[in-house]
Amino acid sequence: MRFRKYSRKHAFNILYQWDITGEDLDRLTKDYWENLESSYRLASSVAQNLKNLIEEQKEFSAEVFSKKFEILADEEILADKLRGKLLAVYLLLKAVEDFHNFALTYTGWISERAKPKLEKAFSILSEIENSLEKLQKVEKDSKESLETLLEFVRNIRENPPKNFETLKSAEQEFRQKVLQIVKTFLDEIRDFSTKRVEEDMGKIREYAEKLLNAYKGHKIEVDSTIEEFLKDWTLDSLGSIERNLLRLGTAEFVYVGVQDPGRAFNDYIDFAKAFVGKKAAKFVNGVLSAIYNKKVAPAKGEG
Repeated sequence: MRFRKYSRKHAFNILYQWDITGEDLDRLTKDYWENLESSYRLASSVAQNLKNLIEEQKEFSAEVFSKKFEILADEEILADKLRGKLLAVYLLLKAVEDFHNFALTYTGWISERAKPKLEKAFSILSEIENSLEKLQKVEKDSKESLETLLEFVRNIRENPPKNFETLKSAEQEFRQKVLQIVKTFLDEIRDFSTKRVEEDMGKIREYAEKLLNAYKGHKIEVDSTIEEFLKDWTLDSLGSIERNLLRLGTAEFVYVGVQDPGRAFNDYIDFAKAFVGKKAAKFVNGVLSAIYNKKVAPAKGEG
């Protein structure tokens, strides 16, 4: 029961790809799982690689690694929890980049006493501060360490470096503070990714493929059932997301059966809301509820 939401999400992703590409469903399914496992392993590998560089105090490009983590955070097939950690590392490494840009710009102020340079430098500090504040609201477990980082940035604004030496020292200190926080996220990314592949993936895949096989084995019946409850719509006139959420939900409710219908309904509503919006979620919920109440509940002695 624990991984049913993930199973539904992955099954939907596969069915959606099949619907819009017309490719062989079995082949799509095989490729999807291979890609998913590869993405988790890559996340774990990149996290471990960066942690090693930090602990060995070796030089690395914050810009290069921030881009790697940004790309991984955009992988929609990965678990939302993991994507949040990947995004956190991206934002922190970007803060290191931005602070370096602040230092370069502020150097111009020290050298030339040009006011536009000072204004630009403080503008960069504001961007760093805003980014860290947003991250702090999401990553509540790291709230205190992020607050320490924010206090450092605010202190730089209130007491700007007087010369090149103190500016360089401030940049080095900021980088070290960021990397200490980053290390915690890297451990979480590595551990989550490894566990997902080595312990959880089998259970998630098993139920997802059960849902896909239910639709595949009853495609005509599932589509006909949905059409019956669409009223003024046809299945083909629906958006691909709504169409395939209805297909998967109908296949699960009618041909697989669920122990916790409320949880299943919530999952499909959440998917529709996230992928399309509240209006689509209301529509999907209405159709699936009608199908469940007419086709499933009576057989279970409900209602």
